[in-house]
Amino acid sequence: MTQPRLSAKTRRSHYAWVVLISAMAMSALSAEVRQSFGVFIDPLVETYGWSRGAISLAYSAAFVGSVVVSLAFGSSIDRIGTRRVLLLGVTGIISGLVLTGTATTLWQLYLYYGLLFGGLGFLLNVVIPVAITRWFAKGVGIALGLMWASIGIGGILGPVAFRWLITTVGWRHTFFLAGAVIGVPMLAALYFFHGRPQDKGMTAYGEEPAPSPARAVETTAAISLAHLADFGRIRRSLPFWHLINIHFLGCVGHSILLAHVVSIAIFRGVPGLAAAGVLSVMAATSAFSRFGISIMADRFGGRKTLGLAFLMQATPIPFLFWATETWQFYLIAIFFGLGYGAEMPSFPIVNRQYWGALSPLNAIYSWQMAGAMTGMALGGWVGGVLFDITGGYTWSIGVAFVFTATGLVPILALPRHRPGVILVPTPAPAQGGVAASPVQDPD
Repeated sequence: MTQPRLSAKTRRSHYAWVVLISAMAMSALSAEVRQSFGVFIDPLVETYGWSRGAISLAYSAAFVGSVVVSLAFGSSIDRIGTRRVLLLGVTGIISGLVLTGTATTLWQLYLYYGLLFGGLGFLLNVVIPVAITRWFAKGVGIALGLMWASIGIGGILGPVAFRWLITTVGWRHTFFLAGAVIGVPMLAALYFFHGRPQDKGMTAYGEEPAPSPARAVETTAAISLAHLADFGRIRRSLPFWHLINIHFLGCVGHSILLAHVVSIAIFRGVPGLAAAGVLSVMAATSAFSRFGISIMADRFGGRKTLGLAFLMQATPIPFLFWATETWQFYLIAIFFGLGYGAEMPSFPIVNRQYWGALSPLNAIYSWQMAGAMTGMALGGWVGGVLFDITGGYTWSIGVAFVFTATGLVPILALPRHRPGVILVPTPAPAQGGVAASPVQDPD
């Protein structure tokens, strides 16, 4: 039986860093388009006369597709193989972008952008963060921070670049170019990606002592059976459902702004290219918070960083009621970007803190992402529909604030994290009920 390779301390370099770089490349490239949807709303209105609510439904369809994909693949990713799942996701991104450029009806827009690009493409967001937590036993906060920051960096150039391309070659050719330019390097990065160190016969970066050979070469069938049993118990615990609800509420709040802040700015008189820059500023500041909050969550606990993220996200939203100048939108974008960027990175870390590195992290995170994508779908759609009904964005801004602020309630209901202690739900008795008993993390 093959012995696992030496740990990070006995090697000059570690393949975990190769995995991280490839993950950052795929995340940044996909984020360039995903965070730029707002710049396509006005061109589609001008081309076809579709309502903003109808166009926003394509944005929502992308996240509805993500929910279906997350739940369908979440518990079987380890059995299928992360690289195969990611290949399906990258293929969905490329084909979805190219076909969206050919759309002439709303149902085509929903199918190509929603199901292909949004649904299948979102597999990257489910698989990659969990893989990083498995490759790094040491420095997981820094590694996840770099990965999340790459998403923010990808969103910096995207909105402005796509707005420039739309005015230069039209929105159709912009989608064609995006599919080609983004697809090739994503496939190249995927070649170097592996989901677990055991797939390369290695231990995680910084893992000491090395695990036994039996553990290092666990079969995927054994993993699947063990994870199914663990996941059934975890799913009956309150923290599991609190975290899903938290992600749902937060994503409703920031989805409204991510999908409509460009249109809000244009509606208030800001020029189109400058309005697209509002999204870029949000992405830029989110890159800092994505990185910093990951390190803080690893050190101080994800419960605290989730609370901080929601406070930072909610605070600047009401100022949009009075914003009319370009500088005001940019100032709001700076602070809102810090808040919304800080939300998502805490979840993979808090999952490991609550349930341990050997728990079914893909399945747990998939359910949380299903809650998040349901929120993104609802928020993006509601923002457009409320404009169609009222002729303005006042109600949309109000709804964004209410949902974000409400997210603080389930955050306060989460149990406090104690370093070195994980929550392991004991099997439920016949009459129901689950007790969470602390045991030492085997890692």
